[in-house]
Amino acid sequence: MRKETIWTVVLCGLAGFALAAPAAAKDVALNGAAVDVRTAVIAVREVPAANPLPGLHVDAKVKGRTMDIYIAPMDFVAKYDVKVRKGEDVHIVGTEVKSGEADVVLAREITTGAIDPKTGIFHENMTIYLRNDEGPLW
Repeated sequence: MRKETIWTVVLCGLAGFALAAPAAAKDVALNGAAVDVRTAVIAVREVPAANPLPGLHVDAKVKGRTMDIYIAPMDFVAKYDVKVRKGEDVHIVGTEVKSGEADVVLAREITTGAIDPKTGIFHENMTIYLRNDEGPLW
């Protein structure tokens, strides 16, 4: 087999692999720190569409600092009736990433519930899944 033929086969194989591989999710960050916390929501806000990560955000105190937690775009929030209120206890699983200069947690799932003040045990009400290994569910 000629050298040119081998290189053609190799390049075609690589191109085929690249086309068959799933596209990376647009908001998945490499080297993000895993987040798995139970905390109380201190603020709920909507970030307008003209800004990075538009949609529903919550702020929560984690280890003495306030974390910005991105839930989802507002159309997803409305479609699946996602409700989070100030003062509500939540369990957040996600990834902490940089968005410009700010640290933001991209929530993978959010569970609402209540922390029993006597035992410290979190009692779940409802879990909403926002992302999977392929990226966001919207």
